[in-house]
Amino acid sequence: MTRRSSTLRTRKTVARPATPAKAIRTFRSTTRKAVEAGVQVAEGVRRSAFGAFDALVKQGAALEAKSRRVALARATGARDIACARAVEAKTKTVDAMTQLERVFEQRVSKAISRLGVPTTRDVRALTRQVAQLQASVEQLRRSRTRARAA
Repeated sequence: MTRRSSTLRTRKTVARPATPAKAIRTFRSTTRKAVEAGVQVAEGVRRSAFGAFDALVKQGAALEAKSRRVALARATGARDIACARAVEAKTKTVDAMTQLERVFEQRVSKAISRLGVPTTRDVRALTRQVAQLQASVEQLRRSRTRARAA
């Protein structure tokens, strides 16, 4: 086996002793890069947090609008049902009162007739008869007055 010395040769780097000033500069440079990277990460997190917050606010506003529409629709439906029931109750009450009035009038008229008090019909009939009698009496007076004058 032949080895290729040029291709297989690996370079070994030997750590050179660093001077304290160079070590401090390297440390500062590395630290600065780490801080800058941290600031960039923090800025990215801040942006994504604000973006997420804005997205949540938009979703909340959309949900609120939707729930208002649903609540309004349900309230309108409940109002319509309540109005319909109120109209139905009013109709039933009016019907019941009308029936009660009829029964009351029938009972009162029966009680009055038992007592012998004349009804409205009787009074009207008597009024007509009195008017007819008055007309007859007036005719008789006129005919007597003419007979005397003649």
